[in-house]
Amino acid sequence: MLPGKVPLLESCLSSLPAELINALSLLNLPICSEAPVSGYFLSCENNGLVLNTEKGEKIQPVLSKPAGFTGKQPLLRALAPARGGIVIDATAGLAGDSLKLALIANRVIAIERNPVVFALLVSALSLARSSALSGIEKIEAKYGDAIELIKQLPATDVIFMDPMFPPKRKRSALPPKSVRVLREIVGDDRDDEKLLRVARQHALRRVVVKRPLHSPPLANDHVALHEGKVVRYEVYLPTGKSL
Repeated sequence: MLPGKVPLLESCLSSLPAELINALSLLNLPICSEAPVSGYFLSCENNGLVLNTEKGEKIQPVLSKPAGFTGKQPLLRALAPARGGIVIDATAGLAGDSLKLALIANRVIAIERNPVVFALLVSALSLARSSALSGIEKIEAKYGDAIELIKQLPATDVIFMDPMFPPKRKRSALPPKSVRVLREIVGDDRDDEKLLRVARQHALRRVVVKRPLHSPPLANDHVALHEGKVVRYEVYLPTGKSL
């Protein structure tokens, strides 16, 4: 089964929360009556979705309060203008960064274009709402391509991007399981430069791009770099705006 055609177990349609069922109806995922012999598939446990991999691994994204998230964090310094405003997370993934954004912004629009990842994203948000996780009520998930959706949304203070990291050229330890599986499903983002151009045309104050330390900047005209231990945050001004 190709990652882009991951089926959903039919039994989930009668056991998941209505919020999640409504989101799944947008995705046109294949439905299977029983677990496939091989390949990826989605099942459900504890009112949420579980991604089952070809290797028999089970992944159920669960959001939790970010640990040690203080004003000294490079992400917070990069996102300073977002305090109290509206932020678009243009590459939401499983909403780990969206939750951090929600701790400082009034509203976060989390966009994800891969149907399987979006299903897992909505599942994680649903589980977090049921546990009253702080900040989760500020996150609104939208399914679609951010390059097109950003053009349809009102201009926002800050647009955040976390495109799939380019792999290291030298051999290194395997990334965490969830990141590795996401790469298998999504692949590399080959239109990240186009997304950056669109984001800069619609952000009011800045665009922040998350990148690994080992990779070159996404563009050469960033106005600030905020580095952490393994990633950095590149700050770009909107098109036509200067310091």
